[in-house]
Amino acid sequence: MVDLTKHVRTRIRYDGPALIGHEMDVQELAPALLAMAEIVQIANRKFNGEAVAIRVMVDADVEQQCFQLDLSLVQSVLNQAATLLGHRDLATAKEIAEWIGIIGGSGLGLFALLKRIYGKGDTSPAVTFSTGDQTGTTIINIAGDAHGIVVPTETARLLVDQDVQKNVRGVLKPLEHDGYEDITFLHDEKPVTQIEKDEALAIRSAPPITPEEDQTESASKIRGAVRIKCPQYECGARWSLLYQGRAIDAEMDNQTAKWVAEFSSKPDIRAAKHRPRGQHDRNRAADCSWPRGQ
Repeated sequence: MVDLTKHVRTRIRYDGPALIGHEMDVQELAPALLAMAEIVQIANRKFNGEAVAIRVMVDADVEQQCFQLDLSLVQSVLNQAATLLGHRDLATAKEIAEWIGIIGGSGLGLFALLKRIYGKGDTSPAVTFSTGDQTGTTIINIAGDAHGIVVPTETARLLVDQDVQKNVRGVLKPLEHDGYEDITFLHDEKPVTQIEKDEALAIRSAPPITPEEDQTESASKIRGAVRIKCPQYECGARWSLLYQGRAIDAEMDNQTAKWVAEFSSKPDIRAAKHRPRGQHDRNRAADCSWPRGQ
């Protein structure tokens, strides 16, 4: 295993009268921290598969008149060879932290997005999705708002993940107790997102957002160079492509999917896939040589 460590440090702070003495009930804190760690793990698996491991480390800070913890995301690349050869585009710990919303980034992270959606009133608004004009973005359309919210597509994918939703409720659960007023995520000593008690209750009580019912997509055309990583057949046939340094999926039409399946099933293609490495090399050398005298 090649260990290439990527490190991001951020801070989570629970505040309120009950926490002035720097103490927090471990039965309230431990499940919340485990829920935060699980959100990080889900995001890492979603965007990196099994190529990267990530850990969430905790360091308590008792200097403030509240209860706050430093969180460190420590990332290790398990398959460096694939990365160096350009076969994998890995999400860094910094990008994962931005998409979750525990550090600032170019767009809204998950927690800030949840605050925008559910922090305005007692009712949970309907939410739909459309493809953003910029590559890698999704527009979140909130019923009653004239303008959609443009977020990284990765943030939108976390928003509709039911396991992420469950663990978000776990992170916010301490705010249900008396004496807890808010939770704040800080990076470089600056607040990234603060969620008040009433906002946390609205988020926790909101119905799940399911992509099957709520997510809609609009087709968009882009022109540019792409590299085909491989065909995929789970959940519908599609291409796995590399475009502008990012992995994206593109649907195959039925005719294309049939052609790819037939092409891959040809005996010579199957033999090439399973041919020993040395035989590949010998064939390649033979193919590149010219008969003597020509």
